[in-house]
Amino acid sequence: MKARIFRTVSFVFIIFLMNGFVTKAQVPFYFTVKANDKVVLTTKYVTGDSGMIVKESEEKYTYDENGDLLKKEVYVWNPKYAKNDKTGEYYPDYGKSNWTPQYCIVHNKDLENNLVSVELLFWNKDKNEYDNLVETMTSQLNDSYNYNYLANK
Repeated sequence: MKARIFRTVSFVFIIFLMNGFVTKAQVPFYFTVKANDKVVLTTKYVTGDSGMIVKESEEKYTYDENGDLLKKEVYVWNPKYAKNDKTGEYYPDYGKSNWTPQYCIVHNKDLENNLVSVELLFWNKDKNEYDNLVETMTSQLNDSYNYNYLANK
């Protein structure tokens, strides 16, 4: 009797444990690359249509010589697959032509007037450049950690 109850409880516990693993496997995860204690690249991985883990997007960061953030660019992968001639299986093609820029956030500092402006730019597919200025936020820099919000355009 005790062995039967123990087996039933163990079976239910294993089912709940497997359910937790399956649920966590479907959550996107991120891979971060750092250089000089600064994040330079963040890659988001998700479960693709075929059940494989594939890259969904990448965020590239650019810093100035003082270590301040200058630019953040976001790219999205256009799902393309190539066939392996030896095995006949398809694999994700992460070639440079399969990534589409989405938007860019640019930080500009005017140290003479203690002003910092943040610009949000969207990618123009026709011109192949960031030219659609969506929003600009300007703040006054009090010290290295505090900003006074001034304007939003």
